[in-house]
Amino acid sequence: MTDRRETDRIDAEIGRLAPSHDPFAAAVRATRMPMLITDPSQPDNPIIFANAAFTKLTGYARAEILGRNCRFLQGPETSRDDVAKIRDAVERREAIEIELLNHKKNGERFWNRLLISPVFDEDGTLTYFFASQFDVTLEREHLHNLGEALRRREQMLDALVRSSSEVRYRVSADWRRLYHLSGGDFLADTNSPSADWLETYIPPEDRAAVLAEVERAIRTKTSYSLEHRVYLADGSIGWSSSRAVPVLDGDGRITEWYGAATDISERKAAEVASRDLTVSLGRQVADRTAELRLYGDIIQSSAAPICAFDPAYRLIAFNQAHSDEFSRIFGRRVQIGDVFPDLFPPDQGAVMRGFMARALTGETYTVTEEFGDPALAKPTWEVSYSPLRDGEGRVIGAFHFAKDISDRLRAETELAATQEALRQSQKMEAVGQLTGGLAHDFNNLLAGISGSLELMQTRMNQGRVKDVERYMAAAQGAAKRAAALTHRLLAFSRRQTLDPRPTDVNGLVAGMEELIRRTVGPGITLTVVGAPDAWPALVDPSQLENALLNLCINARDAMPDGGGITVETANRAMDAATARRYDVPPGEYLSLSVADTGTGMSPEVIARVFEPFFTTKPIGEGTGLGLSMIYGFAQQSGGRVRIASTPGQGTTVSLYLPRHDGAVREPEETGAATALPRSDEGATVLVVDDEPTVRMLVTDILDDLGYTAIEAGDSAAGLRVLRSDVRIDLLVSDVGLPGGMNGRQMAEAARETRPDLKVLLITGYAETAILGEGKLGPGMAVLTKPFSVETMAARIRSIIEAGRERARLG
Repeated sequence: MTDRRETDRIDAEIGRLAPSHDPFAAAVRATRMPMLITDPSQPDNPIIFANAAFTKLTGYARAEILGRNCRFLQGPETSRDDVAKIRDAVERREAIEIELLNHKKNGERFWNRLLISPVFDEDGTLTYFFASQFDVTLEREHLHNLGEALRRREQMLDALVRSSSEVRYRVSADWRRLYHLSGGDFLADTNSPSADWLETYIPPEDRAAVLAEVERAIRTKTSYSLEHRVYLADGSIGWSSSRAVPVLDGDGRITEWYGAATDISERKAAEVASRDLTVSLGRQVADRTAELRLYGDIIQSSAAPICAFDPAYRLIAFNQAHSDEFSRIFGRRVQIGDVFPDLFPPDQGAVMRGFMARALTGETYTVTEEFGDPALAKPTWEVSYSPLRDGEGRVIGAFHFAKDISDRLRAETELAATQEALRQSQKMEAVGQLTGGLAHDFNNLLAGISGSLELMQTRMNQGRVKDVERYMAAAQGAAKRAAALTHRLLAFSRRQTLDPRPTDVNGLVAGMEELIRRTVGPGITLTVVGAPDAWPALVDPSQLENALLNLCINARDAMPDGGGITVETANRAMDAATARRYDVPPGEYLSLSVADTGTGMSPEVIARVFEPFFTTKPIGEGTGLGLSMIYGFAQQSGGRVRIASTPGQGTTVSLYLPRHDGAVREPEETGAATALPRSDEGATVLVVDDEPTVRMLVTDILDDLGYTAIEAGDSAAGLRVLRSDVRIDLLVSDVGLPGGMNGRQMAEAARETRPDLKVLLITGYAETAILGEGKLGPGMAVLTKPFSVETMAARIRSIIEAGRERARLG
C-alpha cells in the first residue's frame, strides 16, 4: 500500500504539473468530480491517488483503493469490448472517453462516464494517467425509458400502417430521387434509389400535372396531393391517389418527403363522375419524430376507414375516413371512448362484437359483412382485423382496416351474369355445329347402308344373287365408317374405352416408321429423333399409333410441294409454373412431337383446330375430326396436346403423356382372327341387353360356338335368372340397362351368390362412373360396341376356357 508520505508527494507533483497541464489541474481542483491517478510505470498500472469524490461515488475507502487496478470496479455485466477499448488506449498512451458499467462496494450498479488522459513530463516521458468520472446512471435510464416509449409508439403505428394496402414511399427534398417504395401490391416495389421514377411509374399524359403539383408543394412547403394515372405492377395503366408531407429541419428547410399512394383504379372505373375528387393531407404533429409523423399522416390521410380499440371494445383511435364513413351509414359521428359495438343496431352490434373479440385473442383475419342503417346505407365491407401488442408481445387492443366493396360485388355479379349468358350462347352454337356435322356424316352413311340393303332385297327377289355380295360389302363399309366416326366423337369427348399400358414410345415410333414413310410418300423427308433415355408412358398404344399416323398425314397434307416431317420424343419434368403454362398437373411427362415445314396456321385457325368437324381442307377431303380425336385422347389419357405454328414456316403438334415409373412388358403377339370350332363341352351363357338385335347377334354367335344362350331384356329379368339355380358359365351384359340397375351393378349383385361368375360387359362408350375409371374386378372384362363377330366369339371362348383351366388346376 502507498503510505501517507507517497500521497503527499503525489499532491505536490500535481501542483508542480498544474502550470503546464491546465486541464488536469482544473480537474483536480474540481473536488466534487470523482478523480483518480494511476502509475503506468508500476506493474498493472495501480491507482496511486483517488480524491474524496471518488471514494464517495464508489463507497470504498481510500486505503481500499490505492495500489489496485481500476478493474476491481467491474462486474460480469461490464462490456468486455469496452474494457478492451480502454486497455487499447492505455497501451497506445492515448486519451479516451467512454461509458462503462461499474459496481459500487455495496454491489449497486452504476454507469460511469470515464475520461482517461495520459500525463507526460517535460521530456515527453509518460508519468501518470488521470481519470475523471461522472455517474450517468440516471441519464442513461431516462434515455432508455424514453427509447422504450418511442419504440412502443412506433410498433403501434407501424402495425396500423402494415394493415393498410397502400404503397409507402420517400423522395428527396427536390423530388428528383426516389429513395424507397414498398407496401401494397399494385406498384412494383423498389428499395434502390432511383432518379427516373417519373418515367417508371407515371404515364406521359400525367407527368406535367405531377410535376406541377410537386413544384407547388415545394414552393409552399405544404402537403403534396394528387390523383393521377400510374403504371401498375402487371404493366397495365391504373389510377393512384398519392399524398406526401414534407419533413422540415430546425430552420424550416425541407429535408425529404414521406408519402403514401392508394390504388383507386376500381373507383375511377366505377365512378366516372368523381374523377376530380382529391384527398388532402395536412395534419402534422409537432412533437413527433419524422418517422412517427410519416406513419400518422399515412393513416390519417388514408381513404379507407381505420380504427383501434382496447380490450373493453372502446375506440382509442380512428382516422377521418372512419368517422366520415360511420356518419354516412349511420348518420352520427364516433367519439374516442365510445364502446364501438353499442353504436350499431342490436343484430349488427352482436356480429361486430364477435369480430372484435376474435382480434383481441390475437387472431389476424379478414371478413366480409354488411353494416349500416338500411334507411341510409348498408354497404358490404371487407374488414381486416389485427391485434395490437405492446413491447412484450401482450395484446393490448386491436384495430381494423375496412373497405367498401359494394360496387365491386355488384360489378362482379353483373359480369358473372354476362359471362354465363355468353357461355350458354357459345354452348348452343357448339351443339348446333356438332349436331349439324353429325347429321351430315351419319345421313350419308345411313343412305349407303339403307340403299345397299334395299338393293340386296331387290336383287334377291330378282334372283340376281351375284350382286348381293357387292351391296353387302358397301353396307359393311358404311357401317364400319359409322363406327369409326362414333369412335372419333367418343375420343373427342373423352368417352372412348382406353386400355392404357406402360408403353415404350420410342419402340412404338420405330415400329411405325416404315408405315409412315409409305403413307406420306417419297416427296416427304421423314426424320425420327428418339430421346436415348426416353421414359415409358402410360397410354393406350393402339390409340397412340392412330394419333401419330393422323398427325403425320396432316403434316403431309400441309406440304403439297414436299418438305420434311420430324418425329421427336423427349422427357419433360414440369414444375408448378410450367404445368400452369401447359395446363397440366405438375409431374413428369413423355412428349411426342410431329413437326412439319408446311404452310403453317394463323392464330385464328389454331384457336379452332380442336373443334369437331372444323377443317381447312376442301369439301370431301377431311371430316374435321382428326385433331379433335387426338385432343380428346390426350385429355382422357391424363395428358395434353399443344400446337405451335407460324404461317409459312410450319407447324409442331406435341402430345404430353404421363410418365410410367416402372418397367415395360413386351407386347403380346396377336394373330389374325380365325374361325373357332364348336365346343365339345358346352356352356350356358346369360345374355342381358335391351336391344333385341344385339341379343340376336350374340345368341347366334353362342350357337355357332356350341354354347346354350339364355336371354334377358333388362337388369331385373337378368338378376332373377342369376339368383336361380340355373347353371351360368358366363354373363354377357350391356352396361346401360333398364330395370333399376346397370350391367356392372347387376353383375356385382349376382356375385353375392355366385362369387366365381365370369362377366363380359359390352358398352357403346366408356361410362367411367359405371366402369370405375377402368378398374374392373377379377373375372370381369369389357368389350366396346360395335364389335366384329370374330372378336366377340374369340373373347367369349377365351373367358370360358380360361375359367375351366383355372378350375382344373384347382
